Amino acid sequence: MAELVRRKRLDAGHRNAMARAILGEAGLTLRCDPRAYHLWLLLPGSWRAETFVAAAARQRIAVSPAAEFAAGPGHAPDAVRLALAAPEEAALRPALETLRDLALAGPEASTIG
Repeated sequence: MAELVRRKRLDAGHRNAMARAILGEAGLTLRCDPRAYHLWLLLPGSWRAETFVAAAARQRIAVSPAAEFAAGPGHAPDAVRLALAAPEEAALRPALETLRDLALAGPEASTIG
């Protein structure tokens, strides 16, 4: 069991570091624990979480809006939660690159294609 936990921790750290490199080095704002299998992407510019979720879905990438995790009604930040554990590692990198490009392009560009 200890070996399984050790490998899971290494995998989570590796995937999180990949996401932080791809998204964070592009200037996007992230909130995360570097040991976690998820992170929060704070959306830049005029993006709204629901619009970003729909644009990502058109690229066949599922992300969750922050409002799904709010404890009660009210204002949730324009952010999305990225789950890093489920995709195969070979699919994770291109998905993160697509999300990066989408976030930087803005909602106006997301309606193309």
